[in-house]
Amino acid sequence: MSQSFMIQANGLSIHVETFGDPDDLSILLVMGNSAPGLLWPDAFCSRLAGRGFHVIRFDQRDTGLSSYIDYDAAPYDLTDLSRDAITVLDGLVVAKAHVVGMSQGGVLACLIARDHSERVSSLTMLMSSVDLGPKNAAFSGQAPQPGALSRPAPDYVAAVIALNADAPQTEGETARQFVENFRLAKGPDSPFDEDTWQALGREVAAISRLRSDRLSARMANSSNHRKAQMATPPLTADDLAAIRVPALILHGMADPIFPPDHADWSAAHIPSARLRFIPKMGHAIDPAFFAPIIDELVEFVDQCGNTAA
Repeated sequence: MSQSFMIQANGLSIHVETFGDPDDLSILLVMGNSAPGLLWPDAFCSRLAGRGFHVIRFDQRDTGLSSYIDYDAAPYDLTDLSRDAITVLDGLVVAKAHVVGMSQGGVLACLIARDHSERVSSLTMLMSSVDLGPKNAAFSGQAPQPGALSRPAPDYVAAVIALNADAPQTEGETARQFVENFRLAKGPDSPFDEDTWQALGREVAAISRLRSDRLSARMANSSNHRKAQMATPPLTADDLAAIRVPALILHGMADPIFPPDHADWSAAHIPSARLRFIPKMGHAIDPAFFAPIIDELVEFVDQCGNTAA
């Protein structure tokens, strides 16, 4: 059973949903680039809550049911998005949370841990990288840089660009584009639960219909979140060394966006980070991976000593 809230702060409306008992340890789920909170699926959140957690997911600005921004008039970067996450905790009167970030959300989780360590019990990066540069360079057609981390495969980049070349015009097109983006993102070896993804695509498309000011399901690389990425200085080894909360790097061996060396680099530079790979997992939270992800999270949080939420 979930509850919904609309938090008003700093001129923004942020849509928040919670699962489980507010008296349990809180886990704040931070989604990736241009993706609404419901990409942390209901079934995933409910199962995590069933393991004894107060689970919080939210729509970041420019996604879902939260505020949409005229970026040219009010530009922002990933640091601003990380502050929005703290606003969510403030609005729910949660003093401290275990922060779990997927993809771009992993960078936000690092920023939250670096800048607001008093609010963070632990940090988990899921299917993420502290360096978004190789991904952005690949999608921008820039030449590889010597010594850089691995880029997405050229065939994956070409397929994503082709799929998102035209904005969807109908609810059905929005749902189809959403599903096909994640069919690509799952990687070649991962399962893909068709019924689950089709249902999720319809949910995302329904939000798009409600939000006539912008197609919130759009995954194109011209999004405001991508602009925010480009406006944010890369995290350095010194930035990561400043993170002093327990950290888990949880990554898929088949991630087509951030190959495994991204996880290796993150784990090597975040003090005492624990690195775990999940075989066959790509860059999509498919039901096939709910159990291993949740099991790793629960074991990690238990080892953190159940710091008060």
